Amino acid sequence: MLDKYGVVTFECFTQEQVKEINIEIKKNILDKQDPRHSAGKVSKLGEFFIVPCSPLLNCLHPWLNSCQQVNREQFGYDIYWDFHLEGFNYNVYGVGGEYGWHIDAKPALLDIKLTLLLNLSEESYEGGEFCTINQTEKIKFDSGMALITNSLIAHKVTPITKGERITLTYWCLGPSWK
Repeated sequence: MLDKYGVVTFECFTQEQVKEINIEIKKNILDKQDPRHSAGKVSKLGEFFIVPCSPLLNCLHPWLNSCQQVNREQFGYDIYWDFHLEGFNYNVYGVGGEYGWHIDAKPALLDIKLTLLLNLSEESYEGGEFCTINQTEKIKFDSGMALITNSLIAHKVTPITKGERITLTYWCLGPSWK
């Protein structure tokens, strides 16, 4: 259910499934991403990798299918869902890692409508909360959980103070906002 901050979260994978997904992702990493490229002047500290969607569709099907259902029921956005053409971002935030205030939607021929996150952390960590601009309470986002938000809502990841936070991100593209 969409919360008052414009975020949907739900349980998706067990801890064992999270470990299996991480193994598959590490087999398929295409490239390391320069954090300055995607974040502009926003503080983005960590390691960020590009991973193709296609080889991961079998293991990520429950997440992606649930996200499509959430879009139909909660958001109703026109989204292409072209997994065979697109990629994920695999984000690893160690101690001190963070991502400052930003929005994911970028004006173009195609707009980013939704930001989908999957928490793939294998160990517990401290800090690393996902926050939206209008938020007054912490959003629960533990390992194996999914998080969906409108890409126009400003959000950030607070600094990691202990451990390592690992997430997978998919940006849902669709025709330009009307």
